[in-house]
Amino acid sequence: MRGSGYACRAGLGAGLLLALVQIGLPAAHAAQARTVSYYTTEQAQRGETTYQQFCAVCHGARLAGAFDVPPLKGRFVTNWSGATLDRLFDYISKAMPLFSPGALTPAQNADLVAFILRENGVPAGRTELPATDAALKTMVFPTISADRVK
Repeated sequence: MRGSGYACRAGLGAGLLLALVQIGLPAAHAAQARTVSYYTTEQAQRGETTYQQFCAVCHGARLAGAFDVPPLKGRFVTNWSGATLDRLFDYISKAMPLFSPGALTPAQNADLVAFILRENGVPAGRTELPATDAALKTMVFPTISADRVK
């Protein structure tokens, strides 16, 4: 038979574990709530100009898509949330624009990714999105609910 010392130690251990979990929760929630920013306002604006010139003809002026062309916001985020940005950058670089794949410069492709991030509710930051696959491998498209994007 176990004595009251065992119950006391077990209760103390459980209480300590609960306290540690409670202390860790606010930090975890704060990290999830914080959205990482990878581009500047100016870069997204350049991306918008490039988008209107090369992409809007298929994806629409408001990124809504048309017929069999997918939208680039809203349900778009369910396909890209959590993916590293090099994958999106690489796809745009090799497959877009449809009428002339690979015709845009790396800087224009990075500007387009910045514009797409902005249009999907990711706030701008202080540093431009880099225009290389290697640098973008460490950056993740933030997890965004499609309902949150207008």
